[in-house]
Amino acid sequence: MKKKKNDKIESSASSVLGQGNKHELILRQMESLAKIGHWDVDFVNQTLHWSEGVFHILEMDPSSMPVDLETGFQSVHPDDRERAMLHMKEVLETGIAYDLECRLITTTGKIKTIRSLADVIRNEKNEPVQIVGIFQDITEQREAYQTLKQQELRLSTILQSEPECVKVVSPEGILVEMNPAGLQMIEANGPEDALGQKVEDLVNPLDLKFYQSIHNRALQGIKSSTRFRIIGLKGTERWMESTAVPLANQTGEITSVLSVTRDISDKVISEEKLIRIKRNQEALINGTTDLIWSLDSHFCLIAANKPFMDVIGYLRGTAAKEGDSVLIMSQGEAFYEKWKGYYERGLSGECFKTYERFLSPITQLEEHREVFFNPIRNPDGQITGLACFSKDITDLMAKRMELVASEKRYRALVENGVDVIAILSTEGKAKYVSPSITKVLGYTESDAMHMNLFDFLHPDDVPKIIKRLEEVRSIPQGNSLPSHNFRIKHQNGSWRWVESTITNLTEDENIGGIVDNFHDVTERVFQITAIQTQNEKLKAIAWTQSHVVRNPLAKIMGIVDLIKTGFLSPEEERKSLDHLIESAKELDSIIQDIVLKSQRVIVP
Repeated sequence: MKKKKNDKIESSASSVLGQGNKHELILRQMESLAKIGHWDVDFVNQTLHWSEGVFHILEMDPSSMPVDLETGFQSVHPDDRERAMLHMKEVLETGIAYDLECRLITTTGKIKTIRSLADVIRNEKNEPVQIVGIFQDITEQREAYQTLKQQELRLSTILQSEPECVKVVSPEGILVEMNPAGLQMIEANGPEDALGQKVEDLVNPLDLKFYQSIHNRALQGIKSSTRFRIIGLKGTERWMESTAVPLANQTGEITSVLSVTRDISDKVISEEKLIRIKRNQEALINGTTDLIWSLDSHFCLIAANKPFMDVIGYLRGTAAKEGDSVLIMSQGEAFYEKWKGYYERGLSGECFKTYERFLSPITQLEEHREVFFNPIRNPDGQITGLACFSKDITDLMAKRMELVASEKRYRALVENGVDVIAILSTEGKAKYVSPSITKVLGYTESDAMHMNLFDFLHPDDVPKIIKRLEEVRSIPQGNSLPSHNFRIKHQNGSWRWVESTITNLTEDENIGGIVDNFHDVTERVFQITAIQTQNEKLKAIAWTQSHVVRNPLAKIMGIVDLIKTGFLSPEEERKSLDHLIESAKELDSIIQDIVLKSQRVIVP
């Protein structure tokens, strides 16, 4: 009996142990599945206990138990460690709930975010003896949250920076949301000026039906677009193009309308401008003396402007009309074959122009014309006709001849003048130099074109010229800086003074640089320098001698004043006169000395 009782007790104990292992296994599985671990700190014994779930989160071997408190805090990310310790201290001292979110560093260096909750166990003196808690790995949730926040921020940034108006309108037509671009379009100072207002109040009454149509269609689940005008809060009218789509909730019920609207005022203005341009072009085409016509592959007239119809009618001897042949036999076989050859070249696919010189059959005056031939192709690329344009260049040819003659005169002046004309880049590189460079500085045109201005500029003048090149670029196009003198090295090695005027023509398509006109002023500079030197010497002589002259002059004036008093005895008066004569002689000697010195400074 006793044995059976013991067997029963052992069986019961075994059952309890088995049940405990089962619960422990379930706990481990739950911790693993939920990425949870539990922990406790014994403040009396200063020990720390981690469950297997904690070790798994930290990627540590559970056999490394027990773990001390220092190791536990070392697993906390350095940037969060002080905050975690302060939170623990505050929990223990004030009794607030332990609720901490921080980062941990695993043994492999990974960073994981966890949230930890814990309860403090206190003794009868309310002293903390133990804290028991759990923490969960929420890294994936945090990363997903951050990703979602970034996506939301990205979307919000796109909407906020979107140049088109994005708005949400309630089924009743009340404005619920609108981005900054939309607020700007309706001239609102801020959302408070617009949100909660009816959108229809902003629509031009003449276009209200168009806006209402896309709003109502969106409420029916239909996407649509239209154009309408709005009148902003400050009275500005704009043309808008809007696309409206339905916005539904999770159950599929349409709760509002999303609209994307863009300002097409410029587009509408351009379209209206194109219509006006088209009408103007039609008027210009028929008002020009140029001939414009097109023909099909059978040489029959498709369309033409009035001047061409007048010419071909005159040549045919009868009024021309669409469908008539553009080949005319009445002007002779040579004329017929020449124009037939032009048309055949164009209809074969060649795009070209010709030059025609002839006596006008109408005015009997000589005319010069450029005639252009361009094939007309259908969408499949097949040639179906020919577009022709005859441009009257009679006046242009006359002006061209005048220009050629003028250019010859100009070149003769440039080549034989005393001024050098150079076109420089902004860095001082020569782009053009007139032939007179040889006469002024001895260099050939070829030599000068391979040189930079600074290659033969006097070193002392380089800073001033750099400054002038910077200044000329900042003045308006076509303007010039005041003339300036500087030194350039002659081909023979001597330094020559030149007077230069530079003009900003960098944006002139025919010039594209800084134009420098300069000529040799070396002799003039030397003469001016000599005169200035002479003047300085004369000033020095005059200043010096004036002090010498004043001494005998002062004596003379003093003696005269003394004699004029009448108080001198005859003997004293005689001596005073002797002194007066001596002072006069002294003054005369000084004057002669000044004259001699002045003669020595005169430049021969």
